[in-house]
Amino acid sequence: MNKKSWVAVAAATLCSTVPTFAQQIRPDAGTLLEQPSQLPALPAPGGAPTTVVPQAPAAAPFASSVRMTPAAFRIQGNTLFKEEELRPLVAEFVGKETDMEGLVKAANAVRRYYRDRGYLLTEAYLPEQQFAATGGTVTIQVLEARVGKVSVKVEDEGISQSLASAIVNTHLKAGDYISEKSLDKPVLLLRDLIGFEATAAVEPGANNGEADITVVVKSAGPKADGLVGVDNSGVRSAGQTRAFASANLNNPTGRGDVLSVRVQESERSASQLYRVGYSTAVGGYATKLGLNATRTEYALGKQFAALGATGEATIYGASLTQPFIRSRVNNLLGAITYEHKELTDRTTTPPSTAERKVDTVRLSALGNFVDEALGASFNSYGVHYTSGHLREDAATLALDQGATGLRTAGHFSKINLEYLRTTFVSAAGRVSLSFQGQFANKNLTSAEKIGLGGPNGVRGYPSGEAVGDSGTIVQLEYSHQLPETFGIPLRASAFYDWGRVKYNEGAIPAAFGAITNSESLSSVGIGLTAGTFGNWLVSTQLAWRLNRAPGTDPDKHPRVWLSLQKWL
Repeated sequence: MNKKSWVAVAAATLCSTVPTFAQQIRPDAGTLLEQPSQLPALPAPGGAPTTVVPQAPAAAPFASSVRMTPAAFRIQGNTLFKEEELRPLVAEFVGKETDMEGLVKAANAVRRYYRDRGYLLTEAYLPEQQFAATGGTVTIQVLEARVGKVSVKVEDEGISQSLASAIVNTHLKAGDYISEKSLDKPVLLLRDLIGFEATAAVEPGANNGEADITVVVKSAGPKADGLVGVDNSGVRSAGQTRAFASANLNNPTGRGDVLSVRVQESERSASQLYRVGYSTAVGGYATKLGLNATRTEYALGKQFAALGATGEATIYGASLTQPFIRSRVNNLLGAITYEHKELTDRTTTPPSTAERKVDTVRLSALGNFVDEALGASFNSYGVHYTSGHLREDAATLALDQGATGLRTAGHFSKINLEYLRTTFVSAAGRVSLSFQGQFANKNLTSAEKIGLGGPNGVRGYPSGEAVGDSGTIVQLEYSHQLPETFGIPLRASAFYDWGRVKYNEGAIPAAFGAITNSESLSSVGIGLTAGTFGNWLVSTQLAWRLNRAPGTDPDKHPRVWLSLQKWL
């Protein structure tokens, strides 16, 4: 599944004048920030706990050749479903001559009803009873499996026994009914933790209808890993070609934590990015806490070289993520994220300095699910609400609130929506549809805008093109697995991109006169990817614009996007 990023680039700054798509807007410390998508990866199918079904009591001995005509069925032992709900399952056997095999089929119909609803260990059987040849009532006994003894076995020293036990015991309690979801959830939550592998075995318990559950937790994956790569996704004036490297220290404390570092440098040596982050799991609900700090520095060249434009951004963030639904086919997470941004932009010609501080709180609902509509499909979605406050230095604030200012200071809010659907139309082919949207309540500062151009947007346009307060991007792509060449996996693709942006959501100063405040862009293209995710991957995309020429970069027809990644 492709990971997308929103690159908010080329928006109004201290030196900006008329906010129209026709002019070149100078990139700044806010527009050069990268904000990765929050869409979670869809869990891999499979990996169910190993189960051993408790043996049901034997059916009443009865000669299979003897026939009978039941007048009614009595279902007992059921608490999860009412008898009125279960009785129609055996209605076809009422008033009809049958034998023992037919009665067993009636009991199996009740058993199947439970198992189709996830109660895999529930049994329905014929208890010992007297059967009348005609007019009798047949009893079906339901044995709803419950949790007996729960054990957590940690087999490696690099795993926290207390954390593993807390997660298992929070979700599996003695006496609870056993379902597929209740068995899967603690195992999947453990597997979500960096460096953890978990399996569960279910065995008959000490009492009739009980099942003992043993969860085994082991260490998995490397203690450290990394990634190096190069791409040409940057903003041209700040350095289009970028080299990057990241490294992760996995599970150093045994609590599924990870310490990550990322460094990025563009072809312009003064444009750099440094990031460090740490996340860990706490408590029985597998809550994840995260802290991060990012520093970016830039120096503009090309068409902005004469300005002597430089700047930096420092970002501190903290997050809390909570799984609510965790299964093999449907997941829902909630997250709250706080960020503090300090943005500084300078020019030497004319001499100027602008300083901004942005504080935001983002509430997110993130999920994914599997469906069979039009073929087996994976779906991921995200809904984010951001509330923030912008502060500016005195000179910048005076311009912002003046006759030609966009009045971005103060409180703002926005909603971001994300959706990605991948449908497998054949063994080798798949169709992907993605949507990104941002909807703001007012004119936004540059760090909070959305841009249409770039390799994750309308690919016929450069990064930094068509940036505004509100916008939508839709991508439709078909990709096909090609025969391997020299043992190298190949996948070809064809795509169509469309986006629409509203440059200013709030009022536009009258001094600007009549201007274009929104527009749509689109492009088509083809791509080829070689290699395997997790080993090495080379991606090439050629995109042709279908609308006006770009205003932030020389026109290229086609525009070529390249990316090379190697995992370590």
